[in-house]
Amino acid sequence: MLSTLAEIRANIAFTTRESQINSRIDQFINLTINQIGNFHPWSFLRRKITFNTVDSQEDYQLPRDVDKISFLRNTQQKVTHVPDHLFYKWVPDPTTETTYPEFYRLWEQVGVAVQISTDCEIDVVSDNADDTQNVTVEGLDENGIFRRETYTLAGTEKQEGSITFSKILQVSKSAASTGIITVTEDDENTAIVTLMPWERAPRFKTISLYPIPSTDDVVHYLEYITRLKELVNDQDVPNLDTKWLFLIREGALAKVYQYQNKENPYGVAMGIFRAGLKRMQKEDILNIDYIPHLKGRRQRPSKLWSEDDEFATFI
Repeated sequence: MLSTLAEIRANIAFTTRESQINSRIDQFINLTINQIGNFHPWSFLRRKITFNTVDSQEDYQLPRDVDKISFLRNTQQKVTHVPDHLFYKWVPDPTTETTYPEFYRLWEQVGVAVQISTDCEIDVVSDNADDTQNVTVEGLDENGIFRRETYTLAGTEKQEGSITFSKILQVSKSAASTGIITVTEDDENTAIVTLMPWERAPRFKTISLYPIPSTDDVVHYLEYITRLKELVNDQDVPNLDTKWLFLIREGALAKVYQYQNKENPYGVAMGIFRAGLKRMQKEDILNIDYIPHLKGRRQRPSKLWSEDDEFATFI
């Protein structure tokens, strides 16, 4: 059974007789996972959340796992996406406010979940003693100048920065980690972002609502497509139905054969991968419970009678 990263890697290494490139095989496995995730908006990756409007607030940051937005509505209507080239045609006065927004604009992506509240230095720490990766924080200092600071993790020992930032643009790490990396404001213990073991540089999408909400607590319902999770630790399992795990194996196997310059095995593995991917897509778009219309029921005979009739008369 190919379920965990270690099992998939071991199978590929045995098949290709490669015992010295485990880290490269891991890269090929995760590259294949990303290819599968980007091939189609898979229904099993659909998620939904709700969020509330804030009076006069235009921008709303979405959760880190939002990849593609499928549908957005509030309690009154669907909120329609406005492409940039139609923005001022559809929304001639972006400063207008209303209770129920009609449009949204997909805006910038930011690298932190919560922006720092004041000019400060940044601290970084892991929750696992084995982590020694480099973590890089990029942003603007108090003079608006772009700055970058790199921290070398020492496990669970907090690493303190020396640059005062006024805005954080991105946080990244040099390699996958064993534990969760937490980045905080200096001495405040206020987390601005956490990096999961498989994440190198998390990004958070932002949407803008128009007309701008004029009321607090109007509920909005967001449906979206998330990403397939990359595998970091040996025990990690893909968030993919087990019957399709062979695709990860075949895609990574093809990449190893390509690395070895073995054209024929590469072609066979790639052919299996592509055919399986199309079969998976075909099954995913088959809506088993989709009923476009129902046949009209056969009309039963009506009956007429008067109060004096002993029996009803059917027509």
